[in-house]
Parts: sequence; structure tokens; C-alpha cells
Amino acid sequence: MLGLAMAGIVARPLTCPPLTADAFPYERLAEADLIYIALHGGPKARVLYGDGQIPALTIEKITDGPSMHAVVILEGCYGAKTAFPQAFLQKGASAVIGSTQQTFDRRIGLGPAGHTGMKIARRLRDGLSPVDAVRDSDFILVEVDR
Repeated sequence: MLGLAMAGIVARPLTCPPLTADAFPYERLAEADLIYIALHGGPKARVLYGDGQIPALTIEKITDGPSMHAVVILEGCYGAKTAFPQAFLQKGASAVIGSTQQTFDRRIGLGPAGHTGMKIARRLRDGLSPVDAVRDSDFILVEVDR
């Protein structure tokens, strides 16, 4: 959230804890223009975790949830290699941006992943396309799997 605030983006944060994958208000995803997810994951993950390894988002809940139009940024580890980009794209996300590797961030202040996410979010806010927003970063724009 600090990264988004530093990028000049007013956010309505939903955090885990206290929310969990079962309590998360998935319907709010349909309202957003930008969805910024900073959760723990791993390659091929079907669940993303909050602090204390609390399940925060599941593929099934995304695919059963509302249609959306947002750009989605997956800041957490291996975000681009999980099943989440395809789930978001199938639900109508206009673009999904994520990391292909393990990311490191800090609990207080921004680490490298937070700085990258902030830079991308700022570029999107300034009107750049998702393709241009990821340029010169170690995050990628995920393509639709056909």
C-alpha cells in the first residue's frame, strides 16, 4: 500500500489478515481499474497467501467471481508463473503484470518488488500502456494462454 500511495494512487486496501480467501469480497474486483496484489506465492500456485501463510486468494474464487476490466499487478513471488494471470485474463482483466521470479520485499518500507510495483503503477496512472509500463523492469506482461 505504501508503494501505491507513493505512486499517487488512492487505494482501498484489503489485507490478509484479517481477510482470508473465504472472506475476501471478490465482488469488489469488478469495480477496480487497477488491482495490486502483494501476496506470497510460488510457481504454479493456485492459492496466494497473506502473512502467517493465511490463504488470501484462490483460483477457484477468482474464476467463480465477477467479470472485471482492471489491470492486475501481481507483485509477489512468481506471480506471472502461477495460474492467477490466466484466471484474471479469462475473467476480463485488460492486462496482467507479474514477476517471473522470487521477489523480496519488506514488512516496513519498500523492498525491490515494491519499488518495481510502484514504478509500474505510477506509469499506468500516468497513462502508459501496460506494455510500456513494464519496460525496463523485471516484471512481465502476461499473454493470454491459448
